[in-house]
Amino acid sequence: MEESDVPGAVVTAAGVETATAVRLERLRASAVGAGLDAFLATGDESIAYLTGFRPLQLERLFAVAVMANGEGAIVVPRLDLGQLDDAPDELAKVAYEASSDGLPELAVVLSGAHRIGVEEDHLIYARAAALREHGFDVVPAGHLIAALRWRKDDLEIAKISAACELVEQTLARMFAELRPGAVEREVNAQVESLLREHGASAAHPLILFGENAANPHGQPSLRELRRGDVVCADLSACLDGYWGDLTRCATVGPASEWAHEAWQLVRDAQWAAIDACRTGNAARAVDAAQRSLVESRPDLGACLHGAGHAIGLAVHEPPFLVPRTETALEEGMIFTIEPGIYQAGTGGIRLEDDVLVTVSGPEVLSSHAVDLVQLEA
Repeated sequence: MEESDVPGAVVTAAGVETATAVRLERLRASAVGAGLDAFLATGDESIAYLTGFRPLQLERLFAVAVMANGEGAIVVPRLDLGQLDDAPDELAKVAYEASSDGLPELAVVLSGAHRIGVEEDHLIYARAAALREHGFDVVPAGHLIAALRWRKDDLEIAKISAACELVEQTLARMFAELRPGAVEREVNAQVESLLREHGASAAHPLILFGENAANPHGQPSLRELRRGDVVCADLSACLDGYWGDLTRCATVGPASEWAHEAWQLVRDAQWAAIDACRTGNAARAVDAAQRSLVESRPDLGACLHGAGHAIGLAVHEPPFLVPRTETALEEGMIFTIEPGIYQAGTGGIRLEDDVLVTVSGPEVLSSHAVDLVQLEA
């Protein structure tokens, strides 16, 4: 890949600021509608969504407070204050010193409020308890910002599409160079390095050979690639804050009967799940579309996971496409659609694309050919 080939969405600072200002106002309206005096965002991705700044949290507190009365603030350690230049003007910038844990400063920002909505899956118990000690009623309300984040705007769609393009280019290069004798762990390291060299701020390649691919989240090992192997290559990368996530499969030499039949089954299941990505359908219906096909062939292997998940600022976001999720699909949602089948001792086949839900039907954001690649043996 040449530098000129690096994908990227062209976004101005003014565009980001306008988008974050709109998001802040929508979150404020949602908080008021839920009877809250304020909403407190503490998750990395939620802070990035509201401010354009993605924190490195470690042990320190970062928070965005959106007040029902129209005020708001971002609270950060002083060492991160210099990264807030592009944060929306609607938020006051509050920095705390190393001698503080940030909670006294946050309490001042929240003064006058009583019912505080929080991201209950992120805010740790100790900080929630401290807020209660300051007299605040801490209310679980993570669904408010999740519901905003799962409907992507045009800027977000462009960024996810650019991340998909980077992953596509990297998949094509990997398959073009992959040969018997390659070491699983080394291939994963090389692919991660390639993704980062071309702009990814984070990357999660998971490229598994032969029987190792029967474990969808297996760890790359010292296993060497051999003739007759199936390769399951799942690549995800974060570019300009947003993730793309694709999976393709290959065989070393001609496909075995199992590989051919398993791949065709999974391809049919993916088509069915993609077609089910329509506004108004329940998330579980997307999963059912692929599950009914994959589970119809137990002789080929097992169905070990759902149809996929939403993707955006995080590589895995709600809603999740699993049997228990009743959430109705809405315009602007983007999902990975990734059915798979796995046979212990033999391997696994999984196919994955990122799909945008539109009023006119599903739109696949990736353009990489969905083929069972045959590698040189």
